[in-house]
Amino acid sequence: MATIEEFEQTVTDKVIAGLHDRFADYERRGVGLTELGDPDRFVERILAAVPAPHPWYEQFGTAWSSAPA
Repeated sequence: MATIEEFEQTVTDKVIAGLHDRFADYERRGVGLTELGDPDRFVERILAAVPAPHPWYEQFGTAWSSAPA
């Protein structure tokens, strides 16, 4: 099993690659920076979608939840 650091690195590498692809697509389509909004808010929306262990994890086993955007 991977360590949390290895897991984090794998996720980070794939998110960066996915963002590069997405931003390249935005550029091809002519999407401007103003349409993307504030970079800090953009990151907040991404992180809100990251699953976190649900408070009931202890009672019911693996369950995940995401923060509302």
